[in-house]
Amino acid sequence: MRLLDTASLIVTPNGYKEGKLYSVIPSDGSGDLSVVRATTATRVNSAGLVELVPYNLFTYSSSFSNAAWAKVNSTVTGGQNGYDGTTNAFLITDNSTSGVHLIGQTPVVSGQHTISIYAKANSLNWIWLRGVQSSANVRAWFNLSTGTIGTVETNGTANIESVGNGWYRCSLTIANHQSGFEFYYGVANANATIKYVGSGQSIFVQDAQLVEGSTAKDYQKTETRLNIPRLDYSNGTCPSLLVEPQRTNIALQSSSFDTSPWILGNNVGAATITANNAIAPDGTLTADKIAFPSVGSPSQWSLVFQPFTASASAYNGSFYIKGELGTEVVWISFTKDGVNYQRQICNLTTEWQRFDISATLTSGADNFQIGVDTRDSSQTARPAQTIYLWGAQLEAGSYATSYIPTTSASVTRNADVISKTGISSLIGQTEGTLFVDVNLDETSDYNGWFLKDNASYDTFVFLQRESNGTIAVGYYGSGALQARIETAPSQPSGHYKIAFGYKNNDFVMYVNGTQIGTDTSGSVSGLMDYFDIHFGSTGANHQHAAALWKTRLTNTQLAQLTSI
Repeated sequence: MRLLDTASLIVTPNGYKEGKLYSVIPSDGSGDLSVVRATTATRVNSAGLVELVPYNLFTYSSSFSNAAWAKVNSTVTGGQNGYDGTTNAFLITDNSTSGVHLIGQTPVVSGQHTISIYAKANSLNWIWLRGVQSSANVRAWFNLSTGTIGTVETNGTANIESVGNGWYRCSLTIANHQSGFEFYYGVANANATIKYVGSGQSIFVQDAQLVEGSTAKDYQKTETRLNIPRLDYSNGTCPSLLVEPQRTNIALQSSSFDTSPWILGNNVGAATITANNAIAPDGTLTADKIAFPSVGSPSQWSLVFQPFTASASAYNGSFYIKGELGTEVVWISFTKDGVNYQRQICNLTTEWQRFDISATLTSGADNFQIGVDTRDSSQTARPAQTIYLWGAQLEAGSYATSYIPTTSASVTRNADVISKTGISSLIGQTEGTLFVDVNLDETSDYNGWFLKDNASYDTFVFLQRESNGTIAVGYYGSGALQARIETAPSQPSGHYKIAFGYKNNDFVMYVNGTQIGTDTSGSVSGLMDYFDIHFGSTGANHQHAAALWKTRLTNTQLAQLTSI
């Protein structure tokens, strides 16, 4: 029998739904972890693109009876046979009013977006989709009887795809949706018809979706949209569970550098900005082209900057940047009264890279900026530089976290909290093993993986990376520390397999196949029924797996389990 087959709990970034991360062992749902973040967030998807989680911008996307969907002169009836073999489809039925007959939502979005829905003819054959650009309607009509596209209004691109059994996926791309206006699904009795006298006729619909960009993505079901775990592909072709602390992006208009509060400053000539000129790291046409003039001696400079008010603490600023030729050199920095706190020279390629800079600032007015100058150590003159820029982020903290898009106001991404209560039967109470396979991105201040009593921290097993870079494990019971084993400080960020075996007077820690230490004095007692993964203001990781055993594995097994 394989060692992993003997585990009582194994969780990997595999199956998930909103608010839930499924366990591999047990497979009956009793080990599934709850996921709470209460905000959207971003990840790097399997195609290497920065992606909003969830990318479907509609709430309750499969529940048209929910109050999130406005109904105008129409009713919805669930329990209908759908395109996917379920009974999750709905009927939209018009009433006798002379007017529009539709359902819709008003997510706060702007820019290029694609709305889609699965639909099938019933007593009506036509459905129309609608968004708004520059206060003008953008609509497209679809004939569900013939599977063809009817009228498409200016600034819209329509598509229809058969999915079998009379069902079609209908989609409409709006070049630049205007924020604050609704997205509608309307029923009609003819092409290009908006208003008519209803008579209790209907069509079938299922699985609505709204995404950024010009393509309808694979359907993603949503409810509140706030608690979907982030399966991130930053570290390769296999996903890891991204767990981060709360952060706020205070850089406004994070991908619109031609918009206030971004400012062009110079003493040699202002940069030229061409908005939405290139495909951004999220796959949309939202990256800005920045053309900086040449600079030479004596000290000359041209930059794009945003003022902000700092508190006395650590800050990190970051941009996604690439060069037009791949030989460009720019810098990013924080400045106060024209003096650089810290500056980072960025040697660009023609591929997107994320550059960041960290500094401890004093309270008061500061600038966050990117530009060209001759003020580096060599006072080097530089030719004109053309770059592409996207995804500015300015956050309180010593390192960059995942991108948080902003427009006219700052945006906060809450901390990821992954936990499971009521699982005393899966946790070793008198002996056991806790194992994690993780990429530790930054230090964390007494945060990590805990097995504990749900009511308090009177009894708990801990595995954590501490603020000085130490990786520590231990057991706390009967109101006192019973055992603690730790590595040397300043462990670098990177890939770690860590295991802690615990038993009365028999504690051991293994890291990457090597025994770190033992503790032969300490008792194990008390009920533990709660598994918790959480990180505070300074911790983040990409988790590949976590597992529990109800026995203290042998040293040979622990060495095998943790070998890289």
